[in-house]
Amino acid sequence: MADEERKQSAAEEEPESNAARRLRMTGAETEDSIHEGEAAKGSFWSDFWYHHKWKVIIGAAFAFILITGVSQYAAHANPDVTMLYAGTKYITATQNQKLTAVFETMAEDRNGDGKTYVQLNDVVFYTEDQLADYTAWCQENGEDMTVDRLANKQANDRYVQQVWADPLICIFSESQYREVAKSGGFVKLADLFADDPDALAALGDAVVDEYGVRFWETKFCKFYEPAQIFPKDALIAVRTVPTMSALTGRKKAEEAQAANAELFRRILTFEYPEGYDPDAAETP
Repeated sequence: MADEERKQSAAEEEPESNAARRLRMTGAETEDSIHEGEAAKGSFWSDFWYHHKWKVIIGAAFAFILITGVSQYAAHANPDVTMLYAGTKYITATQNQKLTAVFETMAEDRNGDGKTYVQLNDVVFYTEDQLADYTAWCQENGEDMTVDRLANKQANDRYVQQVWADPLICIFSESQYREVAKSGGFVKLADLFADDPDALAALGDAVVDEYGVRFWETKFCKFYEPAQIFPKDALIAVRTVPTMSALTGRKKAEEAQAANAELFRRILTFEYPEGYDPDAAETP
């Protein structure tokens, strides 16, 4: 009977492992229990990152681009002067920035934000006359036409929307210029230089009609290399206050046109620095 009781007692008391004995005696956690605790503690974020990390990365990148774009738009939503180039020659973003940087040294802070910002919009397209000339040239030289007519029409529509809606300084290829000039869409040079007719007379043969001036024949263009990005037939003129301004705010449009007219006069009356010889010196 005594032997059976000893066997039963031994069976109930399983041998204690070294790890269990150390835990019981020291109160310390085992290495496995520590790792399990850490895994349990970080399991939610680990799982989330594992399953959604690309969504997070793409979302963060998109948010950065959106915030940057909105901040830049807010900074440039109200330019002091707006200009528009229209023609068949492409200009790059770098060329645009270099030229507007020059214009900004000559313009004034019209909106009172402490900065001078000149915005140069550019629309590249062919008028019907230019398309006809280009088609004839391609036929004579055995070249294929490379003009996408649908894209050209869309660019033309965008140009029409801008040129008839906003007060602008316009730098147009001759064909684009003629379309606006024949409608009386530019301010007369005599009105722009009413207080200084001698300055207008000094432009000489650069003046092509009562509205426009050959941009490449101005001292400004000859002196500043960043200005030499437009077609050689480009003309510069000031758009009249659009009729649509009666609906969108005529006073604001007139203020914008006054700033445009002032910069226009400064461009056309630009004088070479003292001692500069355009025939001897290289373009700075």
